[in-house]
Amino acid sequence: MAFRIESDLRGPVVTWLRDAGFDVRLEVPILGRRADLVGARGTAVAAIEMKMHRWAEALRQAIAYQLAADRVWVAMPLGAACRAYRQRWTFQSEGVGLLAVDDHGRVRSPIPAAPSPRLLPFVRDKVLESWHAKASFRPHAVPGDDGAGDFPLSVVRFPQTD
Repeated sequence: MAFRIESDLRGPVVTWLRDAGFDVRLEVPILGRRADLVGARGTAVAAIEMKMHRWAEALRQAIAYQLAADRVWVAMPLGAACRAYRQRWTFQSEGVGLLAVDDHGRVRSPIPAAPSPRLLPFVRDKVLESWHAKASFRPHAVPGDDGAGDFPLSVVRFPQTD
């Protein structure tokens, strides 16, 4: 499995999160940004920023997600993750984990995510409220949606009544 574009990483990383017991969504809004993947398990929130190459940009985005997530990772193909690992002190000092996805779709975590030093519980609670509210509007499966879809696109909308 060769990774050509960022979305190629999605399957293995979603599986990794689900195996850890998380319900997973794609492109979740967090304070004006969109986290590539967000997992919720009870009251815990995990966020992942996926990038093919630019680890510094991914790290900046991941740091922003720490306001709403208990733990945050950057996910990259193995080769790019090896280059990012050379800057492990930067990831570790920020509390951001690093996930490396190999050509067989296996996900490794050479740098574990620390508990977020920036977590604002009320922001996390807002993400969870939105998560649960949108999930309650899904009376049936949306065609082509595996349950990990983008919030606005995977929600069945009903007309408002006065």
